[in-house]
Order: sequence, then C-alpha cells, then structure tokens
Amino acid sequence: MAALVRLTEMDDIHTGANTTPSSVAAPVAFALYPGSRRDPREIENAIFVGVELLVRFGKAMDGARTFAKGFWPTRSAATLAACATACRMLGLPLERTENALNLAMMCSAGLSGRFVREPSGRWIIFANAVATGVRLALAAREGFNSADSAIDGAWMSSALGVEFDADEMTRGLGNGSVFPELSLKPYSTARQSLAAAEGMRRLVAQGLDAKTVERVIVRVPSAHVAMISQAMNAQSRVSAFVSAACQVATAALSPDDLHDPERRHVLHNRAIADLAARVSVEAGPALEQDFPRIWGAQVEVMTAQGSRSITVRDAPGSPDNRLDESALMDKARRVLAWSQQAQCVDALAEHARGMFESDAAAMAMADVFAQA
Repeated sequence: MAALVRLTEMDDIHTGANTTPSSVAAPVAFALYPGSRRDPREIENAIFVGVELLVRFGKAMDGARTFAKGFWPTRSAATLAACATACRMLGLPLERTENALNLAMMCSAGLSGRFVREPSGRWIIFANAVATGVRLALAAREGFNSADSAIDGAWMSSALGVEFDADEMTRGLGNGSVFPELSLKPYSTARQSLAAAEGMRRLVAQGLDAKTVERVIVRVPSAHVAMISQAMNAQSRVSAFVSAACQVATAALSPDDLHDPERRHVLHNRAIADLAARVSVEAGPALEQDFPRIWGAQVEVMTAQGSRSITVRDAPGSPDNRLDESALMDKARRVLAWSQQAQCVDALAEHARGMFESDAAAMAMADVFAQA
C-alpha cells in the first residue's frame, strides 16, 4: 500500500527534510485499523506520530542535502515511522514501544542505488522498509527486546554514514508540529522539478507560444541539479517525473498529462521529446538563500522574438501557496479521470472528512487502501 502511494509522485513532502511522510504513516494506520478494534481517532494519532518522526529523522540527517549524495531520506526513516505508527495502532505500552522504536532505528537504511529500468525495484525496497517497521512493532508486542546499547547521534552517524543530529528528533517536541511545514503536490511530479514546470505553465499563461521556444535554461538549487538534469528516457516512467526537461516540455505542450501518474502520452511523444532536448539545467545561486525550506526555480526561455524569464518560489501546494479544498478536489478529479474513476471523488471526499470520527468512514478508507 505504501509503495503504491509513493510511486504516484502525488504524496505530501517536507522540503527541509526531503521526506514524504504520509506515504508511510497513512497506509500503515489504515492497514492496521480493521483488526485493531481501536477508536477511529487513533488513526489520526498514529498518522501524526508517524509523520512527525519521519520528518524529524529527515531533518536530523539533513535530507535535503544528503539526497544528492545517494541517500533516500524517506526510505531511511520509513522503518521508524512505520513502526511508530503501528505501535499506536496496536496500543503498545511505553516499554514495548521503546523496544520497537530502538529496533527500528537499528534498521534505518543508508545509501540507496539509482534505479532506471522498469519495473523499478525502488518501490520494492521502500515497501520492505515499511513492512519491516510493522514487523518490529508486532515483535515488540510479543515481548522481543531491543539491544541495551544506546541509539544516539554518534551511533546513527556511524550506521548511516552521514552526520545525524539526534537532538532534532526531540527539539521543541510538544510545542508545535511539522504539519504546517508540509507541501502538497498539485499533480504527479518530483517536487524538485515542480517549480520549473510551474514556471513554464505561468509563461504560457502569460502568452508564450510553446512552439516558438528555441532554448530553455532552468536554474535550481545546486543540490537538485544532478537529479533533475537527467534526460527524458522513453523507457523510464520515473524520468517523466524527475527530468526537469521533460516536466517543462510537458507543462508547455500538454499540461493535462501532468495529472497522469503513468505519463502514458508523454514518454513516446515526439514533440515533448524534441522540446525537452532543448532544455538545460544549472545551479542558480540566487535560489540557495532560502534552501532547503523553499525549492524554487528560475525558467529562462529564448525565442526568435527574444527571451523572457520567471522565478517561482511559491509553487502550488507549498506552505506559502496552499491548495484549498477546491484545488484538492480538482486535482482528485483530474487524476482519477485517467483511470475512469472520477465519479468516485465525491464519495472519497465524504469518507475522508469523517475518517477520524466515524468507524464506517474509517473502514471505507481502509478498503480504499486495501483495494488500491
């Protein structure tokens, strides 16, 4: 379930931590709810705990920057977040929860490889990290204990191979939440490419004729250059989300396709490929100042009539430009239309509004995850 949520590239994200927390916490909570006999309000509590810990773990390992070194912060933290969520849903007492979380910290993942070919094993290792967290909570429930050695910052730094600020895990805990810092994506995209795609969408809305574009330069924070400068690859679905060139070309020529998680009309579209080939990505020093809180982009377009440029700092869904309920419903309809299920949106929204208050609504949402 978690892998299916994550591979849509539509889940929420914390830019400072470079983690997508609800892709772990929500599926685990709803998967365990039917057999838990818990009050549906416990789903909300469990998701809150999982999201909070996953984001804090990402901050502790400076996920926005270590990602460029080959780490996948969400996967690194997924076992801990899944375990914490499961402990809440299972109603474990403090001592057993402590054992479970210590075991989960020991199973945190380090470097991840780069996946190109389809079908991608990326989602398998992510699913395995989440499943391990649930298994550890179940083991702790049965009485299995963690090691006696302390899991501190030095231990985690050595285990992960990257500096780990353990104080980040508890700093200000109870005085606020990471939730106001989360971003939502307006469509299927790697968040690192979103501002560039939005820049092109805004230029087209201002009158740019996409057919006249001769060259495009995309400038982004330096930590994102290596990732999103990869070329569009017709054999790789992931490239359609990650490649800034592909995202910019799609935004210019076929923006409705941005809502298709499969990118079925993009990967073999010659016009999109031709425009993508004229897009280059480079570091933009002016975008470093507010990074990693803000993932901005500058898009400069050259045509025979001259050049024009736009800088996007407030991509839709960011904390400074939130998606309201109308925008969320529109997103849901556009996405589900690609699988001929747009008629389900209103019913899903009704279940979502009551999923923490009503057992019937909670069970309905659990069924949605189970049937995904």
